[in-house]
Amino acid sequence: MLRKLMYLFFVVFFLMASLAAYMVIATMNKVDNAVTQPLENLVKQLIIPATPVILPSSTTIVHQINDLARLETASVELEKLITAERGNTNVLWGIMSESMIFVAHGKVVAGVDFAEMTPADVQVVDPDTVMVHLPPAKIFDDLPALDNEKSYVADRDTGLLAGADAQMETEVRRVAEQRLREEAIASGVIETANYNAQQYMINFLQGLGFETIEFTTDTPPTPMPYVQEIPKGYVLVTPTPVP
Repeated sequence: MLRKLMYLFFVVFFLMASLAAYMVIATMNKVDNAVTQPLENLVKQLIIPATPVILPSSTTIVHQINDLARLETASVELEKLITAERGNTNVLWGIMSESMIFVAHGKVVAGVDFAEMTPADVQVVDPDTVMVHLPPAKIFDDLPALDNEKSYVADRDTGLLAGADAQMETEVRRVAEQRLREEAIASGVIETANYNAQQYMINFLQGLGFETIEFTTDTPPTPMPYVQEIPKGYVLVTPTPVP
């Protein structure tokens, strides 16, 4: 009988000891989690990687600009009166002379050839700022300035003993082309073309994400290396790529 009581007491004691050990371990785990979790969170906050800012490549930007090719940014329509004479109209009442009055109508086109730009003409300062050197605007000489359909000979007098010169009108038309271009330049078409090209480029670069576009008269200087600002509590694990 005594042996059974001792055996029962031993079993009860073992169960109570096991329960107590379990409660102690569970309590220690809760305390450990309560202490270590904030520390883990703090460490994670300190080493959160910041996203590196990748500056656009000048070469990539210029290739996109080159694709715009030649851009007509200004034009002016003109009318000029061209007079021409051959021989002396004051000798023998002009019987050996010839004169012509030619009314020239035309349109002169100016613009910028973006295909002339190189990567050196674009310098990215930071994610919001870029410096640009545009090619100077020019008259597109390959486009005819003279409108042959609207231009005409208003008057032509041939002396009694003078034959009509077949080359005279050809030469007058050549002179008319030159005069129309000279008149267009005097009217400020080049300045207008330059201004319009800058406005077009501003819109183009703003579409790429730039907010400030600085135009330079020559090749822009190389800017200082961009240093990315890192928010407090962040670490830039990957360096900012060099464009």
